[in-house]
Amino acid sequence: MSRRLKYISRIKDDFDTVICGFNGVISYDLRIQPEAVDTLIKMYQNDKRIMLASNIGWRVNDLFAFLKSNGVPMQIFDAMITAGEMSHFHFRQNEDLGKKYYFLGNYQPQTTKETDYIEVKNIAEADFMLAETDVEGINLNDYTSLLEQALHYHKPLICVGNDTMLATTQGVHDCVGALAEQYAMMGGKLISFGKPDVRIAAYLCENIPNFERSRCLIIGDCMATDMRMGNTFKAQTLFLTGGVHQMSDPSPQQIDALSAEYGLGVDYYAETLQW
Repeated sequence: MSRRLKYISRIKDDFDTVICGFNGVISYDLRIQPEAVDTLIKMYQNDKRIMLASNIGWRVNDLFAFLKSNGVPMQIFDAMITAGEMSHFHFRQNEDLGKKYYFLGNYQPQTTKETDYIEVKNIAEADFMLAETDVEGINLNDYTSLLEQALHYHKPLICVGNDTMLATTQGVHDCVGALAEQYAMMGGKLISFGKPDVRIAAYLCENIPNFERSRCLIIGDCMATDMRMGNTFKAQTLFLTGGVHQMSDPSPQQIDALSAEYGLGVDYYAETLQW
């Protein structure tokens, strides 16, 4: 059964390595959560290795710069990876999908920066569609007709980040993972990057001496991505209930029921990250 955990310091002797998410853990709407950052600092001071794994479409350098400019001491992180960095690497190494893409968003895409890929405004001319996780979420209804067009032309969808929901200070919004799910249900081809891909956890921990998965703690606010990666990696898990699932003061039974819906198990849960 899941255990309620208000203060993570209570189990500090049970883990050596931490993999935590960005949005829903240390940030909401690009608003840094001071208490969560203070908790990470306390972990660092207690000789824990801290890794950051985010499904955001940003490159790692962009995330690094954002955190630093908002007063987060970057020396606390041993490593970080984003879905945006993973997809950018794919674009640089693979040209099998073609060079023209149709972007499902209202801003400048991040993952194709510094590449020779070309954005087009007509789906029929594109080789594939591209969608990136941002910090605002999406309205699925805005993309229904575009997905129907893409399906007609047999265009694959590259989804950068698999989050179906996004926690903000204004509530929970749909995210590009939901868009990808809808397209897959329609029969479209889907290529995705980001959690819950267990290779992310393996990559972050591969150079840690004497690393033990059982002494790794994965922290996140999403069952489908964070907790699934934690279970697959056979790590300990801390589920933050105040994120995308918006659970207020749940019982262990409620957490177990929710995790069972996803075919998962959760070791600990808390509303927010506190030392």
